[in-house]
Amino acid sequence: MKVKFSMRLCKMLAMTFVFVSGVARADFELGLQYYAKGEFEKAHREFSQAAKFGDPASQLNLGVMYYRGEFVAQDPIQAYAWLALAAQAPEYAEKGLHRQIYQNFSAEQKRQADEAYQGLLKRYSAAAIDESLNPVLLEEKEGPESVRVLKQVHPQYPKKMLNDLRLGHVDIFLTIAKDGSTKDHVVNSSSDKAFSQVVLDSIRQWQYQPALINGRPVETHGHKVSFRFTIEGMGYDEAQIEKVLSVQREKALAGNAMDQFTYGFFLEILPTFTKFKPRQGLDENPNKWYMLAAKNGHVVSSFFLGQNILNGKMCVPEPEKSIAWLSKAATKGLIDAQYLLAVELISGARLQKNEEQGMYWLNIAASGQQPVNAKAKLKLAWILSTHPNKSQRDGGLALKYLKDIAGDYADKQTLYRTFAAVYAENDDFVNAMQWQEKALNDAKSLGLPTELLQVALENYRNKQAFRESL
Repeated sequence: MKVKFSMRLCKMLAMTFVFVSGVARADFELGLQYYAKGEFEKAHREFSQAAKFGDPASQLNLGVMYYRGEFVAQDPIQAYAWLALAAQAPEYAEKGLHRQIYQNFSAEQKRQADEAYQGLLKRYSAAAIDESLNPVLLEEKEGPESVRVLKQVHPQYPKKMLNDLRLGHVDIFLTIAKDGSTKDHVVNSSSDKAFSQVVLDSIRQWQYQPALINGRPVETHGHKVSFRFTIEGMGYDEAQIEKVLSVQREKALAGNAMDQFTYGFFLEILPTFTKFKPRQGLDENPNKWYMLAAKNGHVVSSFFLGQNILNGKMCVPEPEKSIAWLSKAATKGLIDAQYLLAVELISGARLQKNEEQGMYWLNIAASGQQPVNAKAKLKLAWILSTHPNKSQRDGGLALKYLKDIAGDYADKQTLYRTFAAVYAENDDFVNAMQWQEKALNDAKSLGLPTELLQVALENYRNKQAFRESL
């Protein structure tokens, strides 16, 4: 089909290509970078991913590429359809670019353009995307068993808490490393710091069967473990629990995002501190309420929902939906979401491997507020010091990141190993050996595997930096 091509409009569209400031979607930002370098195939791939999740700037940029024939065949019909779709957003509707293209069409071309637009609208309108991102909810018992524990060390009951007859619970997120040890420990909820500390002390000694991809061990991120501290003959007032649940549910039903999140969170942590089962009508899936709160703009709910979908917790694991919800939280500045996206995209364990997107989010997370960004800075410092590709290494920058890490950082293994690797990359093998020996001694005290630690230490003794592929 031949259509009238307007060079004036083509130039106008080139000037209209959308750039944003602040935290953008990784796919959109990478699309801009590829486009600026003339790598149109990669740009089209990134914009397409962002566009299908409802990013109007990416939808507009796809329209520009179709009009100009960049990577794709020149197609004003498709250009109009994407530009019209982007015009659902008020800021792009005002530009009227789709209307300028449309007015030059013949009657037959207008019919085809309307049909193409309706096809995109059916798939990628705000309402269609909203519906497509709903999780498939499951009962807890239907969730998949994703990891296997090889060694458990149960935390000691804190003496003061026991003397005071205090019951307790701790929810903790962690990463299962390639050797099966644990790292990146983050307390999600806890009834007291005393309980948190004994859990951190014990969980560092745990070992798992690492996940395998193509026969190679990979890290598993965002794994959740719950601990309940009970005293025989004591328990929580079940009538009070049910009353609190009932009151909070009524608040959530009123539609306030924070109330919806609070109710969902209470439902999720309830099994961590009691075996009590609420009456029918209150035994709901927390993901239902995270979803409602997230659609009402609650950022943390987007993160919790994305993480649960990623892990298959009370819902079917669906990587594409997980990326969408985590990206919503990440673009709003939530460091935990940025970090989880980064490490999952880099590793390819549960999301499709995309190192460029992963590194984008890791750099954003590392630049965030301290001390929340400590694990992101450590991860980035590690990559900057151990990446096999010289162009990806920067020992000086890695050293700067380490200076921001507090000495009481809970994950001692990662802290010690990263310090050693960074010093080695900076040719300071004396400090590298000292830090690696601290990591080795710590691992021995915890009963953890030491083979990889020994390999790195031998490297440093031979004045060789350590290298590890992403």
